[in-house]
Amino acid sequence: MFKLGEYEEFEAADIAAHLKGAGVKVDLKPVISASVESAVYLEGKESELRERIEEFEVYDRYIEALKAALAEGIEAEEFTDRYLSLLDPSWKEKEDGMAGFLEDGTVSSEGADDSPDGMVERAKDLLEMLEAIQFMGDALHLNDIEIGGEAGAQMGDDPVLRIPVDVDDVDPDDELARPVLAVRLEKWVELRLDEMTAPLAKNVADDFADEYPEEYYKICSIGMTMERLLEPPEGAAKIEMEEFGDLLVFEEDMDDFVMMVDGSAAAEEIARVLKKEGVVKIKGDKIVWKR
Repeated sequence: MFKLGEYEEFEAADIAAHLKGAGVKVDLKPVISASVESAVYLEGKESELRERIEEFEVYDRYIEALKAALAEGIEAEEFTDRYLSLLDPSWKEKEDGMAGFLEDGTVSSEGADDSPDGMVERAKDLLEMLEAIQFMGDALHLNDIEIGGEAGAQMGDDPVLRIPVDVDDVDPDDELARPVLAVRLEKWVELRLDEMTAPLAKNVADDFADEYPEEYYKICSIGMTMERLLEPPEGAAKIEMEEFGDLLVFEEDMDDFVMMVDGSAAAEEIARVLKKEGVVKIKGDKIVWKR
């Protein structure tokens, strides 16, 4: 089958619904995928970090807000909102934008200033909130503080903190340097489609190409490839595998551009698909069309 890609569940279901509506056979398979990110932090007492990090003032704000929220004895469910509100009293007004940013990566929202400057400013606010949340989580963990504990819980006068830094700004021999390799395991849905029904994607609703242009043209490429192979090349019902591979390199005029397709690296697998569907026979290194 042709692997279109890996998607979050709702997106995979939406793409599959469009393709099934056009008659394309689709297979959805849940998978666990890992992504890896590396970073460098300085981890140590507040007093130690102050000596190493310029412009520590931003972290003073985080520390002050965190200590204030802890002192209030806020319940766990409300703690993050309270902490962020102490940092920025207008936080609740920005919360919807934050949710949209986390969900689909957009910084625009209905009724907001969508000018370039407005979007940049909104993105800046949201990224600061993400940084503040990470700082909060690390500080609570490193100082063994449980949210929702007794009112007046203390971080102490010199708490342990973890602050991200640019790798180029850190002495690798610094005893406070903490290289971190973060591996995130996530559930995705692998979306595959039947190559022989891929040509039917031309019947997909018009909005599909607008909403999923990359997917649309990927499907077009395999659909056009399979259509070209249903009949033998003119004057030759039997060809070598190398010649078969040459058939998989072609150009197609689209509405506004020329699509160049090169499927030669997948020639053997495509030949096996055609064999399974009864279109060709494979005899050694030769491809023979049955019709």
